[in-house]
Amino acid sequence: MTTAKIITPRTTRVYRRPSGTSGKPRRRNVPLFPGAGSAKALRARRSAIRYAVLDSPLGRLLVAATKRGLCGVRLGDSDAALEAELRAEFPQARLARDPAGLGRWAREILRHLEGETPRINVPLDLRATAFQQRVWDALREIPRGQTRTYAEIAEAVGAPGAARAVARACATNPVAVVVPCHRVIRGDGGLAGYRWGVARKSALLERERRHAEAAEADVLRAALPRPAAASLAPISPTESSRLGQLVAGRYELRRHLGSGAMGVVYQAHDRVLDETVALKLLRSDQLSGDAEQLARVIDEVRLTRRVTHPNVVRIHDVGATGDDRFLVMEYVEGTSLAQILAARGRLPLAAAVILGMQLCRALEAVHRRGVLHRDVKPENILVTAEGQLKLSDFGVAALRGAGVPDRAGFTPPGTPSYMAPELLLGERADVRSDVFAAGVVLYESLTGRRPFEAPTPTTLAASMLRGKRLPIADDRGVPHALSQLISAAVAADPERRPASAAAFHDELAAIGA
Repeated sequence: MTTAKIITPRTTRVYRRPSGTSGKPRRRNVPLFPGAGSAKALRARRSAIRYAVLDSPLGRLLVAATKRGLCGVRLGDSDAALEAELRAEFPQARLARDPAGLGRWAREILRHLEGETPRINVPLDLRATAFQQRVWDALREIPRGQTRTYAEIAEAVGAPGAARAVARACATNPVAVVVPCHRVIRGDGGLAGYRWGVARKSALLERERRHAEAAEADVLRAALPRPAAASLAPISPTESSRLGQLVAGRYELRRHLGSGAMGVVYQAHDRVLDETVALKLLRSDQLSGDAEQLARVIDEVRLTRRVTHPNVVRIHDVGATGDDRFLVMEYVEGTSLAQILAARGRLPLAAAVILGMQLCRALEAVHRRGVLHRDVKPENILVTAEGQLKLSDFGVAALRGAGVPDRAGFTPPGTPSYMAPELLLGERADVRSDVFAAGVVLYESLTGRRPFEAPTPTTLAASMLRGKRLPIADDRGVPHALSQLISAAVAADPERRPASAAAFHDELAAIGA
C-alpha cells in the first residue's frame, strides 16, 4: 500500500491507495498535532506555552514549548525583546517561564552548540504548510559542518526553480538551530539573510565546521595511525638522475616521493615563491600528443587551481618545458590510502564512512567548477597526521585524454578497477563517473577488496554490466543500509548512482550519524 501526505497548517491529510489500483484514494484526516483535530482544540492546546531564556554561545537563547514539543527557539541579545517576539507569535497563549521544566530540551540544544552532539533530537510541535514541511525536513538532512544552496534545497524537495520559496520557508522557520536554516547559502557562496542576524549565522556555521572537523579527525587519528617508519619509495637510476635538476627554470627537484603509471613525483623547491611543492613529471608515453587536448587540460587545471578546499590538494601550475610535461601541486605530508589499506587490510566502519564523506566533499568542490577527476583511487588519496583526507592528481587523467575518444586504439584515462563502465567503454563521463570511483574506494576500504576484477578493461566492463549481487551485501561488518548505498554507487547504470558527490556525502552522513 502506498501513502502520500499533504500537510496543511492545521491537519495532515493521509491519502491511502491500495497498491495496483487506480481508483480514487480514500481520505482520512489526521491532525498535524495529534489529539487536537479541531481549531477550537488547537487554540486550547496552544493557550499554554512554557518558555525559558538562558545564555548560549550565540547570545541569549529562548526555548518555548507546548506539552507536545518545542514550538519556538529564538536567538537574541535581550530577554525582553525575545519575550515580546514570543507574545507576538502567540498573542492568545498563556506564557509561563519554566526553566526547570524545559531544562532537558534546552540542554540538548546547548550540547549541540558546544559540539557535543551532531544532531538535536527533541520533539517539535510546529504548524507548517506542505512545502514548508518538506523544506524543513530537507534542512535537517544537511550534515553538521556543511551547507547547501537555496537552489539545491529546492531540487531536493522536488521543486526545481523554487529557490525563492525555499528562502521564504527558511525565513519563517520558528525553531533556530533545531531546523538548521543557517546551513542554506546563496549560489555564489554568500550567506544571505538570517532571521537572527547574519553575524550569528556566520558564527554558527564556523562553530559547526570546527566541531565536525574535530570529531572526524579524532576518529581518523585513532584508526589511521601513520607508519612509525615510512620506507623510501624505490627509485630508478633515471629518476634518481633528475634530483637536483631545475624544471622550467624554477622548480628544483630535491627528493623522490613516488612513481606511478602516469609519472614520477618529487618534492621540489619553488625558487620564485621560496616554498616546498610537489612536482609530478608526466611520462611521455602516457600523454596525448594532441595540442588541442593539452590546451583543454590547461584550461581545466586553471579552473581547478582556483578551488581552495581542505580536502583537495591544490594545483599551482601546469606546463611544458622541452620534453617535460609537469604538474605542480601543494606539498602534503601524509600517507596514501593505498599504503594504509596494505598495512591494515580494511578500515574500521566509522573511519571508512568519514573518509568516504571527505572524499565526496573534495569531489563536489571541483565538480562545481565543471571539472571531473577521472582517476580517483587509493594511491591518489592522502591522509595527514592531523586526520584529514587530501585528494590529489586532478588533471592527470585529463592529460591522457578525457573527451569522447575515437574508440579505435582507445586507452581508458585512469585506473581500470576504479573506473565506471562508461569510461572503460570510451563513452561520455559526468560527475556520476567520479561517484562510481568513490564507491569503489569505499567498498575496498570496508572489505579489503575491490568489487570488480578482470584482466582487461573490456572484460572488466562486462563484469560490471552483468550487475550481479556484490559480496558486500553479505558482509556482517557492514550495515545493510551502507552496503545498499555502496552497491548503488558502483551500479553500471549511472541513473542508479547518487546524483552527485554531495548526495552521496549526505547519505553517508545519515548512515553514520
